[in-house]
Amino acid sequence: MILILPKYISNSKADIVYVYSPGTGNFLPVENCSLIMTNANVSFDILYPKIFANKVDLSFNGNYTVYNPGESQNMTLIAPFSPDFKNLESSCLIKIGENVTPFSFIEYQIGESPWEQYLDPSIYGMRSNLRKFAVINVTFPENSSIYIEYSFLAYIDYLGSVDGIKIYYDVGTSRAWNGTVTEQVEFNVYGKLPKSYLECDPYSSNCDCSILEIENGKKYVWEWENESILVNCVYISYSFYHRFNLLLFPLIYIGIPIILGIIIKKVRVRRNPH
Repeated sequence: MILILPKYISNSKADIVYVYSPGTGNFLPVENCSLIMTNANVSFDILYPKIFANKVDLSFNGNYTVYNPGESQNMTLIAPFSPDFKNLESSCLIKIGENVTPFSFIEYQIGESPWEQYLDPSIYGMRSNLRKFAVINVTFPENSSIYIEYSFLAYIDYLGSVDGIKIYYDVGTSRAWNGTVTEQVEFNVYGKLPKSYLECDPYSSNCDCSILEIENGKKYVWEWENESILVNCVYISYSFYHRFNLLLFPLIYIGIPIILGIIIKKVRVRRNPH
């Protein structure tokens, strides 16, 4: 069953973050604030081997510019993740400017986190009751911009049990900040190419996807220029067979002719016993 993204909740403070479909959202301010995310540039590198594999490897890098138009203030930021991403704790790195900054990973049961206003309580294809967050505390100087970078290596390891997967990035969370944002999101995919990707209709947002050829793969790019982004998220989608099906199909193609041959031979023997 292809994973289905949850429905939009219109009364949320920002767009919901789809933390149960494989993907991630950008940084969110915990408190109400006047800060403006002026620029965001993020990329996924995704390797899905053409020969069926047990996992998809991926790496993520996000760069964000946040402007404080007022007095200096401290702020708690969270970055939500899907629990389908494995290896996050050991590989995640967050930098403020040029300096690596400490952070913590926190898990909450559904409905128990302080940030439920950002999250969808009705999840399709749910496999866990946990939500996972990276949490950092940041000081924003008066009338200044700061630069936040975070990156991680991860993998998704449940591919043998489902028929398809969407890997997404939540761009709608940019509306948790004031003002507009200039943003670029790219998926660099290698090995097996996606079956589909997000194509927005002209009334939802200016988020046409550009597809570029790269060595051993393709690049899918969405861009916004000084906008309040209307679309919830961008994604690519794969489909594949169960392991069971991979074993079953050869047995069907080989086994059925053999069985039919045995049946025909027995019928002939019965009709012509001598």
